[in-house]
Amino acid sequence: MSYINGYAYLVGLTAVVITLAWTSATFIFDIANTLNITQIESQGANVGLYIGLIVAATLYNLLGLRFSAYLNKFMVGWVLVGTLVIIIAVPVMAPTHQSAKWVFTEFTNNTGYTNNGIVFFIGMLQAGWALVGYETGAQIVEGTKNAAVTAPRGIIICVIGAIVQGFALILSTMFSIQDVNELLDSSMPVATFFLRATKSPAITAFFLVILLVTQIGSLCNSVLAAAHFAWSMSRDGCLPFSGFLYKLRGDNHIAANSFFFIMVICIIIILPSFASAVYWQAIMSAAVISINVSYALPLLCRLIWSRHTMPKGPFSLGKWGVPLNIISVLWACFFGVILCIPSVSPVTPEAMNWASLMIGGVMIFSIFFWFISGRRKFSGHIQTADAVEAVPAEK
Repeated sequence: MSYINGYAYLVGLTAVVITLAWTSATFIFDIANTLNITQIESQGANVGLYIGLIVAATLYNLLGLRFSAYLNKFMVGWVLVGTLVIIIAVPVMAPTHQSAKWVFTEFTNNTGYTNNGIVFFIGMLQAGWALVGYETGAQIVEGTKNAAVTAPRGIIICVIGAIVQGFALILSTMFSIQDVNELLDSSMPVATFFLRATKSPAITAFFLVILLVTQIGSLCNSVLAAAHFAWSMSRDGCLPFSGFLYKLRGDNHIAANSFFFIMVICIIIILPSFASAVYWQAIMSAAVISINVSYALPLLCRLIWSRHTMPKGPFSLGKWGVPLNIISVLWACFFGVILCIPSVSPVTPEAMNWASLMIGGVMIFSIFFWFISGRRKFSGHIQTADAVEAVPAEK
């Protein structure tokens, strides 16, 4: 089960990288189109810029963890100040404001589905996107005091902070929308929203730069996370060519092969977007589904095999642990199904949500690779560097 869970998490991290790179490329073109009369609407140009961003993020991470630390320190201040600027400035500059009744009660359905309940759940993709990644805090607390307590507390604080920040940003946006139909019909809705609210192409570009820098910072960190996780799986002999992917390069002992592996995979996966403009939406769905699956599987194993026997650490949910685990597993199962539903009706090959096919393909491959290699070579997580040499690697 841990073998399959590793593949699910790796798929999720890779899909996150793809989504961040694609949206970053979109923001760059939105800035250019906002400031210039000549509009750029080429799918090929978008894919080309996407590839350039993937390559740039990979090369930046090859500089080492010290530069990643510099980036993170910068991003803390950038995100905090940028969020405050947008939350405050946009409503102040908006020429008109929506009513509280419209913000909190209006329901618009332009999907083609007649069932508003289905539409409501399909629309939760963006909310689900904002509820992944908090577990990464546990990966960087090993050197802190009382890590067994600070890690879960940090996760809880991050979730609460994201709820507060997200709610403020949503309210600021909703009250400042000028024409919702125009946004739905626009090829660059975010830029259109800022442009109508501020009446200034220059200020619109400034707001888009805030979002762009945030996305690029997240992209660099996501590439780092995906490559390091691929390296960890190769260390345990879980991936094809694990011996090659596990090698470290340079004086800083960087997992360069794993970085290039993630880069190539991300470039190959985006190529079908030439056939469907909504293809990347399926990738975003795949990211949320895969990561939620990787969250749910350990909880499911706990409920089945060690519901009452799992040792408790310094931080414990007490009597609420098992009920919350059950709720989490049920939610992940339900949410995974919802995110596989096509976003529009009637469904066409171009508008089909291919997330289930992509995830199913990877899961089938992980099971197939388990039977031909993993069941003989995978013996669980490797704890020490000395033990790595004892693990047979894929040639």
